[in-house]
Amino acid sequence: MEGRRACPSCAAENPVRARFCMSCGAELPPSCPSCGTENPVGAKFCIECGTALSAGTASPAPATKARPPTPTEAPPEERRQATVLFADLSGYTAAAERMDPEALKALVDRTLRLLGEEIERFGGSIDKFIGDNVMGVFGAPVTHEDDPERAVRAGLAMQAAMEGAKRESREKHGVDFSLRVGINSGEVMAGAVGDRYTVMGDPVNVAARLQAAGRPDSVTVGESTYRASREAISYERLEPLALKGKEEPVPAWEATGVLSEPRHAAGRAQTPLIGREEEASLLTSLVERVEREGSPHLVTVIGQAGVGKSRLLRELASTLADSEDPPTIRRGQCPPYGAGIAYWALAEVLNDEFEIRDTDAPDAAWEKLRGGVTELMEELGDEASGERNATLLAIPLGLEPPEELRQAEPDPQRMREALFSAARAVVEGIARRRPLVLAIDDIHWADEGMLDLIDHLTRWVRAPLLLVCLARDELLERRPGWGGGRRNATTISLEPLTESETRELVAALLASSDNGSGDLIPQVAERSGGNPLFAEEMVNRLLEEETAEAEALPRTVQSLLAARLDSLDRLERRLLQSASVVGQTFWEGALAATASQEGLDLGATLANLEEKDLLIPSAGSRLAGEREYAFKHVLIRDVAYSMLPKSVRCRKHVEVAEFIRDRARERSDGVIGLIAEHFARAAALGSEAGLESDALGQLQAQALESLEAAGDAAAALYSNAEAFDRYTAALEISESLDAGSAARIGEKQGDVALRMGRVDAAVRVWEGCLEHHRAEEDLARVADLHRKIGAALWHKGERRASIDNYQRGIDLLKDGPPCIELVRLYEEAASLYMHTGDNMLAIYASEKALRLAERLDEARAASRAHGIFGRVFGRIGDSEKARENLERSVALARESDRAEAVRALLTLG
Repeated sequence: MEGRRACPSCAAENPVRARFCMSCGAELPPSCPSCGTENPVGAKFCIECGTALSAGTASPAPATKARPPTPTEAPPEERRQATVLFADLSGYTAAAERMDPEALKALVDRTLRLLGEEIERFGGSIDKFIGDNVMGVFGAPVTHEDDPERAVRAGLAMQAAMEGAKRESREKHGVDFSLRVGINSGEVMAGAVGDRYTVMGDPVNVAARLQAAGRPDSVTVGESTYRASREAISYERLEPLALKGKEEPVPAWEATGVLSEPRHAAGRAQTPLIGREEEASLLTSLVERVEREGSPHLVTVIGQAGVGKSRLLRELASTLADSEDPPTIRRGQCPPYGAGIAYWALAEVLNDEFEIRDTDAPDAAWEKLRGGVTELMEELGDEASGERNATLLAIPLGLEPPEELRQAEPDPQRMREALFSAARAVVEGIARRRPLVLAIDDIHWADEGMLDLIDHLTRWVRAPLLLVCLARDELLERRPGWGGGRRNATTISLEPLTESETRELVAALLASSDNGSGDLIPQVAERSGGNPLFAEEMVNRLLEEETAEAEALPRTVQSLLAARLDSLDRLERRLLQSASVVGQTFWEGALAATASQEGLDLGATLANLEEKDLLIPSAGSRLAGEREYAFKHVLIRDVAYSMLPKSVRCRKHVEVAEFIRDRARERSDGVIGLIAEHFARAAALGSEAGLESDALGQLQAQALESLEAAGDAAAALYSNAEAFDRYTAALEISESLDAGSAARIGEKQGDVALRMGRVDAAVRVWEGCLEHHRAEEDLARVADLHRKIGAALWHKGERRASIDNYQRGIDLLKDGPPCIELVRLYEEAASLYMHTGDNMLAIYASEKALRLAERLDEARAASRAHGIFGRVFGRIGDSEKARENLERSVALARESDRAEAVRALLTLG
């Protein structure tokens, strides 16, 4: 009968001839055909007699159910959190003087094989043997939840194994060896180099240096390894070590023993609502309150990732849906790219309310919006404002209203105020029909304008409206006073569940399991730390992997989710990684290219990932015809994304940007912030990854164009902080940005900086732009920049310097042909003179502005000039001329300017 041998990973018995374990799939150590010695996985020659072995790949022996790479399937290049172990035999030189070289080689080979067995026993893989050194890796290509602890345990076991080896060498050969082990954890690049899988990065170098600096017969670890394993391993702190290549001494610890054995756990099911009954009742009572009082109320649910905010909102939606007369529920989400996408959540609410889909032709989408808004305004008794409000709300939707309804060159601040007013009117109209629950997810990612809009709705809506906002604690860092001090605002802070609540939750999740989980409940509850997501993910993995033991529980959600991803089929994991580049939510079509490359069934794979509770389908989609999914939690997305090499992320961000742009078509302006974010990330990653210069230049040009467009779009909505950030990102996209582009974008950046009250910053930017335009002899731009600087200095109270800048600009252009820049200089100078009481100078400058405006057929400028005339004549007591000019100002003014002219006229009585 054929002999058997045990798998070092799962202990299953396998035939001697087997190369892979028939139980868990782990690669088995090759046996020498000459002497029968078992060799480390990946060895090409026998470590006992030197006989050539059959070729194999250096795959690790995973201790989980994760499917290892097969011999024909090279592990993918990935960024990974890994722990690296270096072990070095000291005393080799002294032994070489006393022993026959053949005997010495055999002794060293046996000792290294012994050390390698300890690495594999604890779930690590042997990366390489170098002379009298061995390098082991924990966490690549398969992650375990406790790789740092495993590595330290392996190091301590190696020292224990060395005792027998040293005794044999002393008794047989009269020589002594000692062993130094160095261990360090951190992010590495893992993949094939030549025909061998390995890891590279600073953690590898530091592990080697720690080994060299350590005491003989010791295990020396770096800070990251210590922090990750200190609950299971006892340590003595060392003096910081001066390591080669490190400018500062490196903190280090010496492992002295194991404190305790890993604990046990298990579980899986739908997450029940436990420990949140009071919060759920409060939300329901607030719905009743707004309905009873007919007024708005803001409730903000704040808590860290995984603590149960979304679960609480789902419970509210379910409760309301079962009521006799359910309210209207509308939901918007602030995407993780945050400030780059102004009013995204508002756009989602409007699309849902008016059933606007991306497949709608622009005209059809506009008609849906116009018709819906007009109907609401009619119900409010304000039919005249229907088209005007629809025109304003078309902006965040990326729609183009008919030409006759558009406002030319609207003032951004007034536009923002008008947009808020329109949004308020629509929300009020919806809530008047039926009480409205407006839920906004992830407002910690919201742009500043969206946060201001939420505040505006809370203050001014006069209808039964409950605004439910979900946020992480980061929101309070941006807005410390959010919702504070108001009668109509409530904050619900979700803390981790208590121990008894967590046990109840784990027991409910394990209810469908028949594996005797009663003993595991307290251990799972303890490790989850009261975080419902952590508890659910721990139970999910244990129930997915029937052979998993409780000791396999991850210690942190990061390692837990990385371990879960590694337990997936290789193609499933690659698909998740591609989806992670899109964002927390993604469209099925965005993964079509990956599916085609990998040869997988996209729909079936997504269904499998949904079944495994890694993805959830979205209720709707902004891209009609595309199924939309979301990662069950942002941390799942973050872990998947972090594993991709920067060069791969770069390429995939470009693919995503192009996908969104192609699908949005004529309405791409509505998602330009998202497109810009992907191109900008791609450019940054391409630079970090060392992309070829020509390709990087093209990518940076795309990023520059989209960032500038995103800044323009945000500025038009008066989202000044977002616009400033976009322009800043554009200016920083490349060190080789041409001077003309830098000046153009810099001038826009100065414009929004002034609106934000950052006068000094605006002046600095504009002065830099002046230098470029002077060199180009572009007098019109130089003069206009003097005008802007003059206006900024006036805000600072520096009147003399302000007027000097206006005069410089006028001097540059007054002898040339008429131009709008000169009109603006005279117009604003006239206004300044009027405010300083220099009435004659104000009249002179106004007359200049008026004559030039008339020659250029600039009606708006002429209207403003007549307005200044009228106010100046009013000051000096010439009521007839004042009235005459103000009436002409009203006659020439467009709709957007007429109100101010009329107000000035009315002051004359």
